[in-house]
Amino acid sequence: MRVRAAHRDYWQATRRLEEWLLIEWPKGEDQPTKYWLSTLPDDVAFRTLVETAKLRWRIERDYQELKQEVGLGHFEGRGWRGFHHHATMCIAAYGFLISERETIPPSGARRDRPIPLDRVPADYRPRGSAAADPTSHSKFDRDDATAARTWARPNAVEMSLLCDQVRPLHRSSFVTQ
Repeated sequence: MRVRAAHRDYWQATRRLEEWLLIEWPKGEDQPTKYWLSTLPDDVAFRTLVETAKLRWRIERDYQELKQEVGLGHFEGRGWRGFHHHATMCIAAYGFLISERETIPPSGARRDRPIPLDRVPADYRPRGSAAADPTSHSKFDRDDATAARTWARPNAVEMSLLCDQVRPLHRSSFVTQ
């Protein structure tokens, strides 16, 4: 049924909008067991209203599995970026596990993989492999790496970044009694 929530309405200038009141009262129970207020539109189907109300349980269950089974709650970093990466990987892993769970029938043997695997192209080179081109790709680089950069310091002198010879470190000795 449609109702208006009346929480401290005497402080408001206008009345609240109507909402759906959904009550779960199982057969055999003395009184209702659950109540929901919903702001779904007036013309929503009853089945949609019930499915939406019950969806909260599924969301809470997914969050609990993400924290306990996949490791969402195990992040010990300090920054937002690290947490964001950790959460993204946990959610991706959970999505993969859910998709794998769908391929396993409730009873019986596992079916063949439903998604056909694509063939790897002959010219594919994994990133970081020895066969990969170590130089930059001209299509993606805006600035040519071989161009002289004389605009920064016109009278720049070359300087070696490595020492000419290895010098032993001066070590002080400590005497203990």
